[in-house]
Amino acid sequence: VVGGATPSIKNRHYWEDGQHHWATPKDLSGLSSLVLLDTGRKITEVGASTISSGILPVGTVLLSSRAPIGYLAIAGIPTAVNQGFIAMICKARLSKHFVFFWCEQNLNRIKGIAGGSTFAEISKSAFRPIPVAVPPASIMRNYESRVHSLFDSIAANAKESILLARIRDALLPKLISGELRVADFEKSAREAS
Repeated sequence: VVGGATPSIKNRHYWEDGQHHWATPKDLSGLSSLVLLDTGRKITEVGASTISSGILPVGTVLLSSRAPIGYLAIAGIPTAVNQGFIAMICKARLSKHFVFFWCEQNLNRIKGIAGGSTFAEISKSAFRPIPVAVPPASIMRNYESRVHSLFDSIAANAKESILLARIRDALLPKLISGELRVADFEKSAREAS
């Protein structure tokens, strides 16, 4: 269980031409799938080096820990995170899928131990002691064998949706301006089949 940080926004070396994803709870608020595949901001290598958790690996379970508590996703991309997260890097004992659904099922309990005078927040120190019933390895393997392919399909569909939206956004202005015509696409489609 790790957290994140926000490097100084004033330091351009942390943000300008950033190549690494950097997530905030807002990035999870608009997700249409369970997988985070893009972020609103990118951070540089120098900026990422100022965050103690650094760049988190694909498969990290992300739980927003404030403003509000409870957005959940599995990182489908390597990403750094701001201080609004509890990030769970899943090792061999518990799979990312198990941890994701455990968080979802225990969200009321997690919210119940949140503190804060201005807004509710769950700290890593309050989160870590929450007990988890760990199933035997044979049950975990069986569970993972069933769930893994479903999550792979969800991630693949989300990636395809993003790609199709980008294609639409690139083509629509050309169609509206008359630079491209639907008839040209229809002719190409007939020739291809």
